[in-house]
Amino acid sequence: MKVSLLRNVMIAGTPKSAGSIVDVDQHIGDMLIGIGKADAVVEACEAPIAEPVVEETVESNDFASMTKAQLEDFGHTIGLELDRRLNKTTLIQQIEEAISTNEVT
Repeated sequence: MKVSLLRNVMIAGTPKSAGSIVDVDQHIGDMLIGIGKADAVVEACEAPIAEPVVEETVESNDFASMTKAQLEDFGHTIGLELDRRLNKTTLIQQIEEAISTNEVT
């Protein structure tokens, strides 16, 4: 256990100065805290940061209900540059091909 010393103390025959943080056995730390010569040191826990999982699951029939602008926007989300001047069927084919081959840049 780690404690922050409030006063000068002698630990295991070694003098320790006030303000220092020392690592001691649990029972020694409890005793020092109990007699007012130390405070417990709470160590920060580094918990892993959860990454949100985003899955793009769009079926081909969903593409048919989208506008060309929406198809172009969807293409951008998967890294595909689409030309809105092409017809809708061609745009859908390009998206489906990119998804099936995983050649999205």
